[in-house]
Amino acid sequence: PELASDPRFAERETRKQNRAALKVLIEDALAGASAAAWEEKLNRAGVPAGRVLTIPQVLGERQVTERGMTTRFEGMPGMDQALTVVRGGFMVDGAAPLPAGPPPALGEHMDDVFATLPARGKTRAQA
Repeated sequence: PELASDPRFAERETRKQNRAALKVLIEDALAGASAAAWEEKLNRAGVPAGRVLTIPQVLGERQVTERGMTTRFEGMPGMDQALTVVRGGFMVDGAAPLPAGPPPALGEHMDDVFATLPARGKTRAQA
């Protein structure tokens, strides 16, 4: 409220001329609380606001976890941590499709794929 009565910021033109000072004041004020606190306060006041989240933060959000939007695969070859996979954002016959298993290891299905190829393809692929 006090910024609105400050002559440096009271009008559009003076705000533009004093943009750097206004930016510092706003950033200092915002630093006084967390992004989540500001999001709540601004939304409560009718100002649309939302935090910019990292992907791990998004995956940890309650709406994502409660809707079962991800599945985890432990012990993946070549990975030192679990693999988290996001499901499609749609439903099929009332169910959300999730991967049935982890991605295949390198060459895991090679023999199955080669078995479906014509003889020339098999020879070429094995050469």
